[in-house]
Amino acid sequence: MPAEVKLLKPPYLLLSNHVGFWDPFVVGNFLPHFVHFVSSDAAFRNKFQRFFLTRLGTIPKKKNMRDTKVIRDILNVIAQGESVGIFPEAVRNWSGSSFPMDPSIAKLIKLLNVPVVVPIMKGMHLFHPRWSGKIRRTKVVVFYQLLFTKAQVEKRTEKQIFTLLSETINHHEVAWQRQEMNHIRSKHKAEFINHALYLCPHCHAIDSFFASGNEFACTVCNYDLQINDYGFFERKSPGELYFDNISDWYNYEEQWLYNWVSQKLNGNPDTLLFEDKASSVYHSSSGHDLKFIGKADVQLYTNRIEMVFLDESKIITLDFEVLQTINPQVKEMLEIYYNGDAYRVIGNRSGVSALKWEVAVNAIWKNLGQTVKLSPYILPNFRKN
Repeated sequence: MPAEVKLLKPPYLLLSNHVGFWDPFVVGNFLPHFVHFVSSDAAFRNKFQRFFLTRLGTIPKKKNMRDTKVIRDILNVIAQGESVGIFPEAVRNWSGSSFPMDPSIAKLIKLLNVPVVVPIMKGMHLFHPRWSGKIRRTKVVVFYQLLFTKAQVEKRTEKQIFTLLSETINHHEVAWQRQEMNHIRSKHKAEFINHALYLCPHCHAIDSFFASGNEFACTVCNYDLQINDYGFFERKSPGELYFDNISDWYNYEEQWLYNWVSQKLNGNPDTLLFEDKASSVYHSSSGHDLKFIGKADVQLYTNRIEMVFLDESKIITLDFEVLQTINPQVKEMLEIYYNGDAYRVIGNRSGVSALKWEVAVNAIWKNLGQTVKLSPYILPNFRKN
């Protein structure tokens, strides 16, 4: 760690790339001072997690939504002479490649007017990718940098701050691993990769992969792969290898699903795009604890989302005009904000991808002109095209 970081006195702002659950503990562990990290409020809906997060001074933030309270909380921490940690990509990335950041982070830096420290984690996606439930033994490196002093924050424009921060925080794990070729010791390198890879590149089936150990395969066309000791894909059977890494596959499926959903929007509004059968549905209003409300087939249509409960007691319809946010959490968990209420949907089998919902709904919002709702990290070109 550079002396200029090690000797830096609080308060300061810590801005890091974001890969997984362990990120706050890794980047905060080597610093001489305690840091209050900002986290998604979804983590606070679990009583066990809320107990510890609150006592660790974690600051909750609503995901993909403007949240003025979190700004006030950050200002209060800084005013008390303590430091704040933020992951400006807003979410943990899926493939080890950094997501684009919201330009508003530059406004916050100017508002706080404190030094900015940037740690970059390399190897964290190989150690514990967002989609996996298990860690792997491999090399992880953290590079710390004092990106801006207080005087530099005062002198530079928001555009200059955002440009330099974006360049500094950008990290591509696949490119780094091709160079380093660090060994990954695990017998579970493929397990739950179907959380991130929901589209078969051979037959274009959605949510068709079964993963176990170091292998995964499409249950529709039997396109099969294995992950080698360095995290790259290989065919298990003879045949074409479409992608040898998760990053290229992730980018391909995102673009494919966007195009496919856009084409379907020109057809019948009652067209069913896909569904997750017999999902567990939970509901929370006004920040209260989540309550289980039943099992339902959760269906995506071109003009709505429907939760058809299996006991035939009701159907909950979510209109895209009122829908506020939709995003995947850990494992098979999908979080939906609708008219101030929160719904949590959990798939009925291991590996059900919640990510496909976020990409598909973003495509629909884009075509409906609701660009303010778009996730900045889902196909950045959404906002440009």
